[in-house]
Formats: sequence, structure tokens, C-alpha cells
Amino acid sequence: MPKKTEESPFQALEDEAYHAYREWPVWLVLRGRELDAHLAAQRPAKTPPTGAASAHTRGDPPLAAKGT
Repeated sequence: MPKKTEESPFQALEDEAYHAYREWPVWLVLRGRELDAHLAAQRPAKTPPTGAASAHTRGDPPLAAKGT
């Protein structure tokens, strides 16, 4: 059995970088799922708009009312 040689710090860094590169797509998928779950919990329940008042949600008046 060959004698185990001590790794240099650069070899250890290279190994870590290689594994990080290989695991990156998996990490992105898992992070995307976490983000989707977080956003779904923050999103209010969807309700269909009723009437003309709910169709206008921003503070600006509709274009027809601006008089342009």
C-alpha cells in the first residue's frame, strides 16, 4: 500500500472548488424550491376582482380621467 502523502493547501482548495462546481445545479434547484415556498407563503390568496373599484389597484387615476 502506498504511503499517504500530505495534501497541499492548494490541493484541498481545488478539491473544494471542484465539489462546489459539481453541486451548484443541485443547490440552485433546492434554493429555487425554498424561494417558491417562501413566496407562496407571503402571497395573499387570489380573489377575483369585483366591480370597477377593484380593477384599479394603483394610486394613479385611470388614463381616461387624466384628461389627456
